Order: sequence, then structure tokens, then C-alpha cells
Amino acid sequence: MCAWNNHYCWPGSCHSNGLTQDCTCASGFRKVSIHGAAINSGETTCQPSLQPTILTCDTVTVGPNGETKRAMSSAASTACAYLQDMYGNFQPSVMEFDMTSDFIIDTINFLTKPAFNKVSNFGISDSTVRINHMTVNGMRTFL
Repeated sequence: MCAWNNHYCWPGSCHSNGLTQDCTCASGFRKVSIHGAAINSGETTCQPSLQPTILTCDTVTVGPNGETKRAMSSAASTACAYLQDMYGNFQPSVMEFDMTSDFIIDTINFLTKPAFNKVSNFGISDSTVRINHMTVNGMRTFL
């Protein structure tokens, strides 16, 4: 059932039957239901459906003696899609990533916010970097 204050379905609505399974989320959000043995099993919430956009990627490999190699762009853009493969003749000991991202949630069209919800903040809480390592003989490994 929805809580008396509809907080399981915000931003959205639970409809008149009061069941979270019939929750309708606001535009830009998707319905997420938790099933199984989890402590909050049965909850249905509205989560942002928009993915953040990664604007720039600055990737540097540092070797054991301080030598560095930077992934360079194949265009004037610093966007990640334009980075070219990085080659070096040392065993990397550190990989450094400096990324800029954009994540905007339009709150103008939200339904009336429940009274208990004084502030709403949306943002990026974590990230994952996947590295595709290829040896000189063409063997690929994912780190």
C-alpha cells in the first residue's frame, strides 16, 4: 500500500486504490519495485530515468618511475568518445581519471511535493570506470 503521504510514489501518484503497484511516476522518472527478501521488499519508488552525460574525460597513465601517458582526443572535442587508444612502453602503476558530467533534473513539471518533503536534491552518487586492456599481441582483458 502507499503511505498516507504518497512518499513511495513521489514524484508521481498512487491513484485512488492506494497500491504502489499502480504508481504513476512523473515524466523523467521510472517506477522501480523492490522484490524478494530485502528489508524494503514491496516498496515502489520513482527514480530518475535520465542518465548523466559525461562531457569530458581526462585520462592519464602513470608508470612506476613517474612517467606519464595521456589519452589524446582525435578531434577538437574533449568528449570521451573522441579519445584515442593510449600506447606506452612501461607497466602502468596508476590510472588517473578526471571527468566532467552533466545531470539536470527538470523539477518544474513535478506534481505538488508532499508536505514532509522539504528539499529535493538529485545528483550522481557513484560511478564506474571500465578499462579495456589490450596487449601488443591483441589479447584483451577487462580491468
